[in-house]
Amino acid sequence: MASATGSSGSVAYIGLKGNSHVLWSKICNIFGKFCRHIGSATALSLVASIVLVLLVLVSSFTIYRRSV
Repeated sequence: MASATGSSGSVAYIGLKGNSHVLWSKICNIFGKFCRHIGSATALSLVASIVLVLLVLVSSFTIYRRSV
């Protein structure tokens, strides 16, 4: 999940700012729908990462309570 969050964030950043070193221009001002979709993907992957961490914490706490 962390990989999905990082990769969608990097694609969103390149779409928003562009990359002058490889002559990629900004595309968010041309393709607004792309930026909305990649922004949604980044937000959802961040939420999924947080939920996954919470599930791991709850699971480890449950295992700890059973062992004591």
